[in-house]
Parts: sequence; structure tokens; C-alpha cells
Amino acid sequence: MAPKVEIVHDEKLTLGEGPHWDEEAQVLYFVDIDESTIFKYDPSTNKITRVIVDKQNKTTIGFVVPVAGTKDKFVIGYASKFALLTWDGVSTDPTNVEILLDVNPGAKVRFNDGKVDPTGRLWAGTMTSEYKNVGEELRHGSFYSLSSTGKSSITHLTNVGISNGLAWSSDRKTFYYIDSFNRAIDAFDCDLHNGTLKNRRTVFDTIKNKVQGLPDGMTIDKEDKLWLATFGGSAIHQVDPNTGSLLRSVQLPAAKITSATWGGPNLDELYVTSASVQDTEEHRYSGRLFKITGLGTSGLPVYYLRLVRQCSVGNFGSCERPAIIVQNNV
Repeated sequence: MAPKVEIVHDEKLTLGEGPHWDEEAQVLYFVDIDESTIFKYDPSTNKITRVIVDKQNKTTIGFVVPVAGTKDKFVIGYASKFALLTWDGVSTDPTNVEILLDVNPGAKVRFNDGKVDPTGRLWAGTMTSEYKNVGEELRHGSFYSLSSTGKSSITHLTNVGISNGLAWSSDRKTFYYIDSFNRAIDAFDCDLHNGTLKNRRTVFDTIKNKVQGLPDGMTIDKEDKLWLATFGGSAIHQVDPNTGSLLRSVQLPAAKITSATWGGPNLDELYVTSASVQDTEEHRYSGRLFKITGLGTSGLPVYYLRLVRQCSVGNFGSCERPAIIVQNNV
């Protein structure tokens, strides 16, 4: 059976990103980074709700992940800050936004992609928020993991261009990561107990495999094959990280494909986000949210953030000043 591509949300988002499937609630969250907006899609009702986190300044939202054991708490990438959002999933305004930690105060960077590992730890990376010249590859970003209290972070990588796709293998021993400027998918040996990475190597080179566009977000299936979104490539690609080969591609009616995640009751529906930012190409459905079915595989679960709230509820700001711990680069 050939894959089937459907438009789930026929709205032209500026920079659709960060799809996250909530398996317990059977809903999808995703963001429009530049519009400071978080969306919730309920397939059972085909209804989409949204919250604009910062209507006045349009502070960027790089990612959104639900907090375990809660119904209305999320950690978001809020410019260069980790922040705790309270949202009921219905209202157009947030109940509250609490800043947990600013990883790079004063710098012109913002969070991009972020995900939770199988132990409940949040990993996320930054990129420059300002480009002076089109095509300039500014490497001002870093890659972090957040402590379970939300009060400190570890810097795992610096000199990052655009921190993007993240995925963990089914045996939890390998972490896959994308810096878009490297035109590749890298792998690390990961120790999830201690939250460390080592032995960085390239497992898929987009240039050698003649894949068009910048590598962007990605997800992983139950056979440990990666699904890579390409910004400017109009496709999502299934990749074998063990052989470095391209297995197949699914074309989409939008140029700037940004990320993907598995969803649905059986985790066999691939939700794909896209962007329309600076889009001069005549791609009719740029910026839409797509769903691909009939792929013959399914995904691994997406995990919930485990946040230990050692401060009084709703009062993170009164805790001791957060610290940033820098780990040796790998």
C-alpha cells in the first residue's frame, strides 16, 4: 500500500515545528515558533485549539513537552529560557508562564527543537535568533539537558549552528542528533542514567546521499530507522543509521518540512510539520500540518518530562538562583 498524505490542519503557519504526541490523552501538540503559539489537535473530534503565549512581543516558542503527572503543565523553550506553562488546552490565553532557567542571558539566541528521553530528562538546543546575511552560518547555539528540578542545566555541545532533530534508539544506548549546518545526522553513545554523551560520529550524510534541503527534525521507528524532515527538500526520508543509507522518501506539497512524530492509537500515523517563512516558492500547502499513513511501520513512545518541584507550587521564581553547569564538549 502506497503512503497516504493528508492535510490535518489547513492553516498556513509561519514556522510550524515541534510535534509531540501525548499518548495518554491521544492528542498532538505542536508550535508555530515565530507566532509564540502552541496548538493542540484532538483526532477524535478533529478539533484544534491554541494558546498564544506572548501576544505582545511574540516571544519564540521552540518546543512544548507535557509534564508527567499533570494535565495542564508544559515546559516550553521560551526564547533562550526553559519555562513552565500552565494551560488548560482550551483557553486562548495561558494561565501562567514561569521562567525556570535562562541558559544564555542577553545573547541573541533562541531554543529550537527539544525532546524528553526515556528517563524523563529534557534535552534541547539553541540557535542564533538573528541573521545578518542570507545563508550565513552563525554557530552561536548550544545543546543542553535540564535538571529534574528545572533549576540547572548541563551544556553538552557548543558552537552549534541550528540545533535540531533528536531521537533515542530502542535499546536506549544511542542518541541521534542534528545540527542542520553539518548536513548530517550524528550519533552518540549515551548513558541515560548519568545523562552523558560520548563518541560522536556521523551516521547519515545528506550530501553524499543527494538529499535536498537542510536536515531538520526527525523521529525514529520501532525498527530503529530514522525519519528525517528536510527544510527546503519537500520530503521526509527514512534512513538506516547502521548503514548510512537512504531507504525511501515521501514527497509532500510543501518545501520547508520541519519535523515529524509518530501518533495515533498504534503509533503508526506520522505527523509532519512545515513552515512558510520567507517562502517565495509556489508550494500551495506550505506551513500546514500533515499526516502520513500506510508506511508499514510504527514509532516508539514519546516520553513525559519528569520535573521534581522542590519549590512551592507556582513559585519557582523564589527559589535559589539557577546555575548553569558546563560539561566538556564531546
